[in-house]
Amino acid sequence: MAIPSTEIDNTFSALCNLVYANRLKEALNQLGLLMEGMHVADFTLQYEELNQTYRMLLEYNFRGVPDPQRNTIFGKLKVSLLELADKVRQKAYDQTGMHIYQLKSRIEKEKEIAKEEATRRIDNYSFELEYTKLLNDTELSAENTGNESSPSVSPKLFQIMWLSDKYTETDLLLIKAIRESESLPWFEKCLAVSAITLSLINCFDKEKFKVLAEFYNDRQSQVWQRAFAGLIIAAFIYDKRLELYPTIKSEFDYFKDKDHFTADLNNFLIQILKALETENVTKKFREEILPDVKKFESKIREKLDIDNIINSEIVEDKNPDWEQIFEDSPDLLNKIEKMSEMQMEGLDLFMGTFAMLKNFDFFREISNWFRPFYKENETAVNSISDEIQGKGDFLAGLEDSFYMCNSDKYSFCFNINHLPDEQGRNIISLFNMEAESMREISQEDGLLNKPGKDAFIFTQYIQDLYRFFKLYPFRADFRDIFNLKWNLPDSWLVENLAENTAILRNAAEFLFSKMHYTEASALFLVLAQKTEPDQAVYEKLAYCYQMLGNYKLALEYYKRAELFDSNRVWSLKKIIFCYRKLGDNESALKWSLEAAALDPDDAYLQTMLGNCYLDLHQFEMALDHYFKAEILAPENKKVLRPIAWCCFVLNKPDLALAYCQLILDEDPTVTDLINAGHVELCMGNKPKAMERYIAAIASGGTNLIQFTETLDFDKRYLIANGVDPIDIQLITDYLMFR
Repeated sequence: MAIPSTEIDNTFSALCNLVYANRLKEALNQLGLLMEGMHVADFTLQYEELNQTYRMLLEYNFRGVPDPQRNTIFGKLKVSLLELADKVRQKAYDQTGMHIYQLKSRIEKEKEIAKEEATRRIDNYSFELEYTKLLNDTELSAENTGNESSPSVSPKLFQIMWLSDKYTETDLLLIKAIRESESLPWFEKCLAVSAITLSLINCFDKEKFKVLAEFYNDRQSQVWQRAFAGLIIAAFIYDKRLELYPTIKSEFDYFKDKDHFTADLNNFLIQILKALETENVTKKFREEILPDVKKFESKIREKLDIDNIINSEIVEDKNPDWEQIFEDSPDLLNKIEKMSEMQMEGLDLFMGTFAMLKNFDFFREISNWFRPFYKENETAVNSISDEIQGKGDFLAGLEDSFYMCNSDKYSFCFNINHLPDEQGRNIISLFNMEAESMREISQEDGLLNKPGKDAFIFTQYIQDLYRFFKLYPFRADFRDIFNLKWNLPDSWLVENLAENTAILRNAAEFLFSKMHYTEASALFLVLAQKTEPDQAVYEKLAYCYQMLGNYKLALEYYKRAELFDSNRVWSLKKIIFCYRKLGDNESALKWSLEAAALDPDDAYLQTMLGNCYLDLHQFEMALDHYFKAEILAPENKKVLRPIAWCCFVLNKPDLALAYCQLILDEDPTVTDLINAGHVELCMGNKPKAMERYIAAIASGGTNLIQFTETLDFDKRYLIANGVDPIDIQLITDYLMFR
């Protein structure tokens, strides 16, 4: 009976973690569970050899026999165990009947012949091109040269490179021919890199790391960005495993000394973090922008009576009502502008729009999900009628468009092909105008210059990957890279970079801006532990902890930030806030006094001083500071409440009543009505007091039981103001009859 894929994943993951923790016997037991019912002689033999080798290693070790090779043997044993586990896992998947493993079985028999043929064609074609060039240079005829069609990465070849678990010598020769071929176009090499990336995600292989590193090192535009993406994604997937492979480590060691590597890594990580925001962006667009746009369209239709337009002159006139219309929906322009900025920055706005356009036959072939868009592509060319004016400009503009990923560009073309001719022509005309405007903007702002162009290529490729892992019909057969925990501070890759501060800082700032405070705090914590102190890092780390409700840690880092000369008052305000959240009013008062000494005219600090004294029941002092806050910020009506309360508690009913009336003239709460009733009661105006109490209960904000509890809490202040205790007891009974 086949093991369910989820159980295979869980067992394999547990096995790997045991190996990383050096608990090899338990890992071997897990491997035995995974092998149950397979009856593969080669697996059984390797398993027994590993078991015996480990047993002997332990025997020698605990007999006290010196073995200088012990650590080397132990490391190789871990590698061998993991690589056997890779094979067993793939075999277990074969037995599940998953779609991609059925496909894998079909191509298994013919793949060696196909790889050799592909290698021969690429090599021969390159030779023929050089030979033709030589003949032309010597003015000799080239009629007898070969007439084979130009080589390409066919769907079958893509599948072979993708579904090969461990690359053989033949595989590596084929990939070398693809990489080194001068005749193979860049877009075909991109497909090969994507196939290798998928293969590495599916099954670990140090050779796959090596070939991706070689593609990256070649720095062929469009190709190296995809290779780099594959390298970094794999580095995070196999994070703990990389330490066991010195050859992979040496590849990264070579690159980290290159100036461009840090910039490339920074670009890629920011774009992958933006991709993780796609669901939030799509939801925001769907819930906030589209409803406003629909309302706006409805209002336009109503105000302009566009259904009854008969005078063509109106087309050229500016509508005097437009400004008013936008005022009726004041946030719409700001929202649209913000979404445009997000789109330019690389956030994925089109996922929701194009998700419904992935059902074309083109996307039934897996390689097409990764095919770069280029204007000469036959699929794209044939999707647009030759009779449509501006077709060439449209395809060229679509190729140059940096805010739409390749997958969506193909969807766009296919969708136009299904529209009526007139509508298709209009869309192409509008797109060409937009493309020209974007081209001018990009030239003015240098958007397509290095390193900006690299960032856009990363963005487009990551969005292509996102669509594949989220929309491909058989996506359940794949490990979704966008469900990974991109734990940057603890990752092997980031830890082993000589200079990772800039990378961590940019990632932390991005996460902070998106309010992912848990993830941002982990990065800021690493930065805070650097030898060189940074005030902004302390401030933002403290703020993260504050937003997560960890006020003790927030205090620790706010106090570090406060030691700097700049921005002290801001830090002090945060320290006061945290102490108050922790209920430490004495400390909050101490820091409030220190802050107010620096800026005595700050209304917030005067309010905080009032709050601290109020919590400490020093009502006279509290009232003084609330009065100062009122003078400094007269527009802040909220300060009227504590002033009225302090006046009431300090037996100043006339002043209390005056402030209560100011509050009641605004938008009174239930508490405001009750407090106003208290003041009326203290002044002997019982009917007015009862009127306030009844209004409080009638508002629905409190019931009689809750009111009685409030009255019981406030009783001591009422008595101190001369109210008869018997009257207080009778109030609830009186209200029960109302």
